[in-house]
Formats: sequence, structure tokens, C-alpha cells
Amino acid sequence: MLANTLIDTLVTGLPFAPAFLGIFLVLRIRADFDLTVEGSFALGAAVTAVTLVAGVPAWLAVAAGVVSGALAGLVTALLNLLLRIPVLMAGLIMSMGLFTVTLRTLGRPTVSLIGEETIFAGVAATPGRAADLGTSAVLLGIVVVVFAAVVAFLTSELGLALRASGANPRMARGQGVNDNALLVLSLMLANGLSALSGGLVAQVQGFADVNMSFGLFVAGAGAVLLGALLVNPGGSQVMRMAVAVLVGCLLYRLVLVCALRFGLPAGDLRGVTALTLLLAIAAQAHLAPVLARYRVGSLAPEATRV
Repeated sequence: MLANTLIDTLVTGLPFAPAFLGIFLVLRIRADFDLTVEGSFALGAAVTAVTLVAGVPAWLAVAAGVVSGALAGLVTALLNLLLRIPVLMAGLIMSMGLFTVTLRTLGRPTVSLIGEETIFAGVAATPGRAADLGTSAVLLGIVVVVFAAVVAFLTSELGLALRASGANPRMARGQGVNDNALLVLSLMLANGLSALSGGLVAQVQGFADVNMSFGLFVAGAGAVLLGALLVNPGGSQVMRMAVAVLVGCLLYRLVLVCALRFGLPAGDLRGVTALTLLLAIAAQAHLAPVLARYRVGSLAPEATRV
């Protein structure tokens, strides 16, 4: 029972980790809200699914999905820079518009990937729980590579500039940092990561759906808060951030898996997501100051610390 729960948590939780990392980048490092991630998640899934059905190799299909999400982030950034629309409002507009784009891309509400050569095709043919274990191993490898690449980027000179612009934009501009270019970069990166998650989720569950990203931002924000509250391993601030996002993502999915195993209807999972976010915010407000005394994670930004 416990083993099955943990396996289900890995299989359903790991695909969301890149999207939650993207949400963290905008929410914590840029101190902004970008709802485009919901639309880019579904768009990435749609582009991945359609290209797979068209016979494109799986990894190229995933790459195409990532590019589509990054382009969505670029459009959001341009709405902010050229039309002076706040990022929150620009993201909301893009999220609504991307619903139509995703539906047009799919051609119908749902596209099945059953029988297609996905990145999990090699392990999916194994019997029983071995298929889930193999899928978890592939997903874990992808997540480790993606997280390592993002951590390496954030500790680079450009990444340090990005973190500084989020912590203190005025100071960063005074040091010659191009804040507009960094806004474009951060939104493209966040939405590319979200689209990557969409492509992975579509292949794990065997279909892409136009409504599959509803509530993603709320879920990601809750997972980020939960992970940051509970995790404070040693090492750099960037590494703590990456571990906190991954732990928060898996804990969030564990809550949903347990809810289903206890017989809760699937239609109630959004309520569970809302409750999880509520509890995470309340715990952050009331417990973080106490836990910080024992060097347990806090959400206090330390964007410029390597």
C-alpha cells in the first residue's frame, strides 16, 4: 500500500516539477505573478501530442512543445514592455488566449497518445509495477538534468543579474543591468519549463487535453510555499530553492494521491488543492518565524546569495 502510494506520487508528481520550478522563478525571484504558465502548460502538451501523432520523434516533439511555451512567455513580456500592461494582467490575457490556440492546435478537445512512440515507450511495455518504476526513473533523470541546468544558470553571471533584478530592481538598474531583457528571459524560461511539464504529463497520462492546466498556478504556488517552509538543506540558496521546489511538488502530489486512495471523488481534488494552498500560506505566516530559529526553511528572499 505504502509502496504503491509512493510510486504513484513519483509518476504523477515528477512531470509537474519543471512547471513548479518555472512558477518559482517568477513568483520568488522576479517577485511577480505570471498566469501564462497555465496556458503554456496546455500548449506544450498540445504541441507535443500533435507532433508525436504526426510521426515526429518523441524528444523532438517535447522540444517543440518547450519552444511553444517559451514563445508564449515572450509574448507576455512584450505585452508588458510595449503596451505597459502589468505582468499579472498580461499573463491573464495570455492564459485566456492560449486556450483558443491550444484548442486550434489539438483540433479537438482531446488527442490520445495511446500507441504512440513516447519517451516512455521502452519502459511502458514492461509488466505490472515495473512500468511505473521505469517511468519514474526516466522522469527523475529528466528532472535532475533540468534542475541542474537551471541551478547552473542561476549561479552564472547572467543568473546572478536575474536574481539581483528581482531582489532590488532599482539597484540592479543602477549597476547597468538590463531589467527589460531579464524580464523577457525569465518569462520565456518559466513558460518553457511549464510547457516541458505539459509535454511530460501528456505522455505519462496518454492524452493531451485543452483543460489539463486549470489551476496549475495555484497548485504550483502552494507546492512552492510548502517546500520552502519544510526544507532547508545545506549548501547555496539556489540549491535550497531547487530542493524545496522538488519536495513541495512531491508533497503536493502525495496529498492528492492519498485523497484519491481514501475514496475522495476526483472532482473534489481542486478543493484539496485550494485547501493545501491555504494551509501552506497560513503555516508560512505563523510557523516560519519559529522554524527559522532552528534553521528550517523560510521564504525570506536571498536572491543575491550564491
